[in-house]
Amino acid sequence: MKTFVLSTLLATALLAGCMTTPKPLEMTEVEEISAVVTALDVATRKMTLKGPAGNEFTVDVDTAVRNLPQVQVGDKVVARYYESIGADLRKANDPTEATIELADAVAEKGKRPAGLIGASTTVPVTIVGVDTQSNVVRFYGADQRVREIEIKKPAAQAFIKKLKAGDQVVVTFTEALAISVEPAK
Repeated sequence: MKTFVLSTLLATALLAGCMTTPKPLEMTEVEEISAVVTALDVATRKMTLKGPAGNEFTVDVDTAVRNLPQVQVGDKVVARYYESIGADLRKANDPTEATIELADAVAEKGKRPAGLIGASTTVPVTIVGVDTQSNVVRFYGADQRVREIEIKKPAAQAFIKKLKAGDQVVVTFTEALAISVEPAK
């Protein structure tokens, strides 16, 4: 009898593991570009930068940028753009509502100039249909307006293959831009 019960439990566990519930989707990309400071006039807050292709351009540095006198010719100004998307099946009784969160920051006094601005948007949606041949998902949010998007990334295509009409999914999109000054090497 113990063997039968154990076999039944094992079979049930294996079947549960084979269910088509998709694992949460998480994709992140970061783009980075830098330029070298070739000239700086702190009094007028004008900075000349040389880009990776050798092009030079002058920018007006906003007064919100702290600690400008610390920047020196030869330093690198680095911009990083961060983007991520996550999606997960909504759990029963999940109270998640559509939200937008904003964030910004600047360097503390005495630190090298740096700043960040970002936003994160979370939206629960209901799946209307999934066309896995063309990788198109139809869905609606709280406004009941049906939208359609083509899914291009392989990880996201794998995620949508396990979705079906009526599934509720919580989608979070985050993007941020960080700019910092790094000392010359």
